[in-house]
Amino acid sequence: MFAPTEYLRWAAKNYGNVSFDLGRSGIFGPDKPALDLPSDLESFGAWDVLRARIAAYNGVAVEEALPAFGASHALWLAYASLLSPGDEVLVERVTYEPMHRIAQGIGARVTWFERTPGSRFALDPAEVARAITDRTRVVAITNPHNPSGVRADDATLREIARSAEKHGAHLLVDEVYAPFDMLCDPRGGWGMSARNLGPNVVAVGSLTKCYGLGAHRVGWVAAPRDVILRGEDALIASLGHAPLPWMAIAVRAFDRLATFADWARAMMAGKRARVEAWIAGRPHLSWSAPRDGLFGFAVDTRTQENLTARIEQGVRTHGVIVGPGAFFGVRNGFRLAWSIDEPKLDEALARLERVLEGT
Repeated sequence: MFAPTEYLRWAAKNYGNVSFDLGRSGIFGPDKPALDLPSDLESFGAWDVLRARIAAYNGVAVEEALPAFGASHALWLAYASLLSPGDEVLVERVTYEPMHRIAQGIGARVTWFERTPGSRFALDPAEVARAITDRTRVVAITNPHNPSGVRADDATLREIARSAEKHGAHLLVDEVYAPFDMLCDPRGGWGMSARNLGPNVVAVGSLTKCYGLGAHRVGWVAAPRDVILRGEDALIASLGHAPLPWMAIAVRAFDRLATFADWARAMMAGKRARVEAWIAGRPHLSWSAPRDGLFGFAVDTRTQENLTARIEQGVRTHGVIVGPGAFFGVRNGFRLAWSIDEPKLDEALARLERVLEGT
């Protein structure tokens, strides 16, 4: 039913096993996050409290929020709520692999529109509109784009949502990286979810990437009420009820989110500029040049070689890792993140250069 998601299998095998990690796409959290869980949250009332926290963070109604175990689970819930076997889903390419693997597992037919290195992965509403058909039930994108980090503005998303709506389709936005431009405010709110951009927009997100809380898998779907109702059915069918300790952790994470945002800002400070300077000194590398966020996508224009084997050799020989572009659809590219601890960044880039040069 579900084909292997090769990228996540590869990541589970390789990430976390090197000293110089330029592949991890989320903030590293504090060693011991100060959540201080109270016993009064370990009750079934925590579910309603958690939904309210998710809704407030995203700036949506409580009835439009559904908790999930991270963004990957949220993406599955969204597809399960929007698609039936045989439906058509239009997915961006270059793409994050679960965006099409999950849809295929549910039984949908995947079609594509292009986001290419030559256009710096720009999201073109006209190209999307040309690719939508009357059979399309979902148009699926990541914003910021994974793997390039390029961000589409609200006007672009609204235009695509309107094109989808003309065909009775939803726009599904994986926005797990979207808060990186500003993170939350001092009260723990973000309020910029794409869910607010149109009646047919569904958004999935989590606290895993931006706030250093990856281990806790706090995710959600933000969607129209009818989609959320179907999502609740999918959640019960696949999970039953969420564990009470998980709900308590999730609620407390939202309560302390401003603190984690401060941590994330400190972790990111200045590192993107250093990566950009390193790229600029290597004319054979073109890259997506995202204006914010935690990663970009680079292409080695000297070769059409699949760089995966070379990257794997770099793990063994130089203790450095990046995300192989072949898993996203670009053989001679790689996703380069700057989530690594600041003192290690320059050494990691030096090691990456040796990998790319084959030395």
